[in-house]
Amino acid sequence: MKSKFFTLSTVAAGLIAASASPALLANDASSELERISVTGSYIKRAQNEDATPLQIIDASDISASGEITLTDLLRDLTVNTGNSYDEQYTSSFSAGSASVGLRGLSPKNTLILVNGQRVSNYGFALGTQDTFVDLNALPLGAVERIEVLKDGASAVYGSDAIAGVINIILRNNVQSTQFRAGVGGASEGSLTQYSAGVISGFGDIADDGYNLTFSYDYLTRERLNADDRDFTRSGDFRDKPGGRLAGWSSQGGNYLSDPQNPQAFENCPGLSEKRDRSDFTPGADGQVCAFNAQPYNTLQPEVERHQFSLQGTLQLTEDIQAYSDFLYSNNRSSHVFGAPLSVGAGLRAYNEETGSLVDIPVELPVGHPDNPGSEALPFEYTFFDVGERVKANKQDFHRFLAGVNYRGLDWDWSVNVLNSQSRQREYVDNFINRYTFEDMLASGEYDFFNGNNDPATIEALRIDTRRPGFYELNSINANASTILKELDNGPLSVAFGVDWREEEMDAGTSPEVLSGTELRPAINLVKGKRQVAAGFVELDVPVVENLNVNLAGRYDHYDDFGSAWSPKVAFHYVLGDDWLLRGSWSRGFRAPSLPEIAESNTISYGSVIDPNDPINPGASRGFTQVRTGNSELDAERSTNLNAGIIWSPQKGASIAVDVFEIEQDDIIAPDNAQFIVNNEGLYADRIQRDDAGRLQIISNQYRNQGTRSTRGFDIDANYQVQLNNSTLQFQSTWSRLLEYKQALVAGQEPTDGAGSNILGALPKWKGNNQLRWLISDWQWGVSLNYTSSYEQQVATQSSNPGLDEKVDSYWQVDSQLVYQGFGDTQLTLNISNLFDEQPPFDPAGGAYGYDMTQYNLRGRTANLSIVHNF
Repeated sequence: MKSKFFTLSTVAAGLIAASASPALLANDASSELERISVTGSYIKRAQNEDATPLQIIDASDISASGEITLTDLLRDLTVNTGNSYDEQYTSSFSAGSASVGLRGLSPKNTLILVNGQRVSNYGFALGTQDTFVDLNALPLGAVERIEVLKDGASAVYGSDAIAGVINIILRNNVQSTQFRAGVGGASEGSLTQYSAGVISGFGDIADDGYNLTFSYDYLTRERLNADDRDFTRSGDFRDKPGGRLAGWSSQGGNYLSDPQNPQAFENCPGLSEKRDRSDFTPGADGQVCAFNAQPYNTLQPEVERHQFSLQGTLQLTEDIQAYSDFLYSNNRSSHVFGAPLSVGAGLRAYNEETGSLVDIPVELPVGHPDNPGSEALPFEYTFFDVGERVKANKQDFHRFLAGVNYRGLDWDWSVNVLNSQSRQREYVDNFINRYTFEDMLASGEYDFFNGNNDPATIEALRIDTRRPGFYELNSINANASTILKELDNGPLSVAFGVDWREEEMDAGTSPEVLSGTELRPAINLVKGKRQVAAGFVELDVPVVENLNVNLAGRYDHYDDFGSAWSPKVAFHYVLGDDWLLRGSWSRGFRAPSLPEIAESNTISYGSVIDPNDPINPGASRGFTQVRTGNSELDAERSTNLNAGIIWSPQKGASIAVDVFEIEQDDIIAPDNAQFIVNNEGLYADRIQRDDAGRLQIISNQYRNQGTRSTRGFDIDANYQVQLNNSTLQFQSTWSRLLEYKQALVAGQEPTDGAGSNILGALPKWKGNNQLRWLISDWQWGVSLNYTSSYEQQVATQSSNPGLDEKVDSYWQVDSQLVYQGFGDTQLTLNISNLFDEQPPFDPAGGAYGYDMTQYNLRGRTANLSIVHNF
């Protein structure tokens, strides 16, 4: 289905062969080196004389990217290797949110800052375990630059900075007004979107002694369902290697007198139809009532976002400034959460007294009008008449920061106070009332077989639920720096500071779940609070000419798990005008997240390949996972090594190579469910099966699992050349993952997941290549993104006969055309995925058919925007 917007933009698209994604061009080697503070240090230094790899995305790069959300901008980074999600992960407990995780270490290992200060985590956990900052809560229109520190930074910032730090710097001291507006859509399906924004300010800090800058961003985008795209519409992937009828459900309506041989109802309910059982279980006889569930799968939720920022600065004296900033966002998203509820074997409800599940029999009792037999008749059924399950998420986020800084001849210092909150409400419609269901089973009031049910009966079954979530961060911190002494080879500098913060998380569930009213509940109850006190010191020593050594250390004390000491040693050595060597060693830590260490109880649903399934050994089988927090957890400890070299042979040209190695001890995770099932003899006490032997429940708990190690390297090349009246810019960034080792279960030998999907999809290579041509009032560019293939180690030949050993590699071309010939007005046409490339098929992706940590199914999208400056 062609969208209206895309039809209108086709002619303009023909003018474009490419587009620039965020171009991270190297600083001109000949430019004056102003001493400033950069992410990862409180000591001022020259920006391109740094001991750690720092990637900078400035305002021109953001504009050239064509992206309108911070999420899309950051997730394109090559160091975002895997194991993080955006809002397309609609089955998540944190649906509607987005995150980024450097080095494939998941979002909880990447620290997100705004103006150098922390912001609140999302009120629901990702995957029930990971706390993270929701990128969708932060505005892109107000961003001046983004600094990505690709090195551990616990010695300065404390917990969470194991893989690195992303510091989002907002525009300040604005004295003009800029309006932005855009419209976009996809070439197939919907995704029509409208965006608008303004940033304005008045007062000049230098001349007037004050400034007030504010911004507002708005975005609305339509929903994209799986049946909107050819790739997923049919739900039938059997034409692909290892593909199955993964988008279909065989639970439309079947008798289960023999659980191993379900028999279709004479009249299939609702939208279900009779299909051969062999479509789902090779070699099986008979038929089942089945239906295509893809119309009930959302690929991209409908969203509406309002984001606001306000920054004020007041020059109190020549050396002292008072400042504050206020961030606020109101985000709403909605999507189809799933097909109408199916009931059958393994149906359960929550028991608040025990904190566990109770079985709910799905069987027609003796004497039921549709059961002529002398025994109860088990069955499975989908409530089509109740309707699809729809989920809506509402988030209110804010951060308020106030502070004072001093910039004198000898000392710099600052004191900051902040409060940040993220409040969530999740609304789900069309669940089934357990007690009404049980009453109707007993009375025969509901007609399962002919569908002759009046609206009052249907309405009595239906329940709608609301789940609250909350995360709050309070912090007071202070730091100071000075030059202790001017040495022959440069200044001997020191910085030190203290930090106190309090974190609280309260993720609840609905009264309907707690009372046992909701059938097949999913629960992630988390209630925890803690305080942290820390102090740090940093020393920069000019050892010899052009060789600086940086020493840092931080001590953190948590009132739940204990203390952590994080030292760091780094150096950079300038070899003439062309070469720079840099390296670092550091120790870091990640404190157990509140879902991991506090009082928490999780009931979730997943699937594994069950080699012991009595009906279809080796088939994918859904199960219920029961998981609890663990107050005895220790922090994860890490050791980081980085070394790099930069060569800048001429003005506008440079190449950098940085190698990294991260080793984490005592990593926190539940045991791998697939490994438990594959080794049932070792973990029989943690597996529950029904009377027929089918997998039902796996019990789990967070534990300090052992060691994870990852290593690899990054390559960054930049070249800029003047061509008569134009400028040509080229930038290429590549990340190579050499190793990613972790034990699947505590006590087992580690498995190397680099280049496979056994520990999440982790391709060995990710690359971004950009070419930008600036001529007169025009700017034209190309962006070529690459993700390498990876080995298939989740799906197997028994579960997916005929599958390929590897998931294919992927290339994507983006394009952009900018015209600035209207004075203060700029027009931009951006096309993502110019050739409408589908993501590579991955049978481990289930009904989606691809890995959503690496790809999306938006297809070719276009966005036309206008910017006007006053």
